[in-house]
Amino acid sequence: NQNVTGLALTIFGVGFGKFFGEYYRVKAGGRLVISADLDHLFTAKLFPDFLSNIPIIGKLFFSYNFMIYLSIVIAIAMAWMLNRSRVGLNLRSVGEDPATADAAGINVIRYKYLFTCIGGGICGLGGLYFTMVSGSGNWAADAMDGKGWLAVALVIFAVWRPLNALWGSYLFGLLTWLYLYIPGLNRSSLELFRMLPYLVTIAVLILISLRKKRENQPPASLGLPYFREER
Repeated sequence: NQNVTGLALTIFGVGFGKFFGEYYRVKAGGRLVISADLDHLFTAKLFPDFLSNIPIIGKLFFSYNFMIYLSIVIAIAMAWMLNRSRVGLNLRSVGEDPATADAAGINVIRYKYLFTCIGGGICGLGGLYFTMVSGSGNWAADAMDGKGWLAVALVIFAVWRPLNALWGSYLFGLLTWLYLYIPGLNRSSLELFRMLPYLVTIAVLILISLRKKRENQPPASLGLPYFREER
């Protein structure tokens, strides 16, 4: 079962990274800096200051580092590829019915491995952002703080459409940082507000599971192994 196997590899990867990260942090005698040389690259703004100083829209659109804009470009490019190109059509057919795709001459194994690696690489960019931008290049155990599972929920929330993931991620981000903008919160109410993204995640997963629309369902062969001999 590829879902079980993938979960096992994820747990192993988390433990593997935490062990060696803490090992080298102890050897370094304190905080482990990933790369001081690259710090400026990941913290510098992409656009010049005069654009980010424009009232209202400047800070909203022009005040981020290059990875924010790269994520938007990737989402748009993936949406175009999935819906407007032959490669995207082949990939979607592999996800729905690999046996039929194989009979049509599509190399199912190649598509599975190639796009699993591409998807993993894009996930790695998310981890790179947390380490180099949010963490300023410093190693910290449990730095993701469960946000990887929010990313999985976001994929389901976006019903496997990259453009939906754009506005969905901003919604999740708003809920994550909402407590910082509400004055007068005590400790208990603060923790309740910090729970919001996870509560919304649970609600989203329940709603998606209750709605039986075919277009909102995951690919039919998602997580299922394919053996050509059993076709």
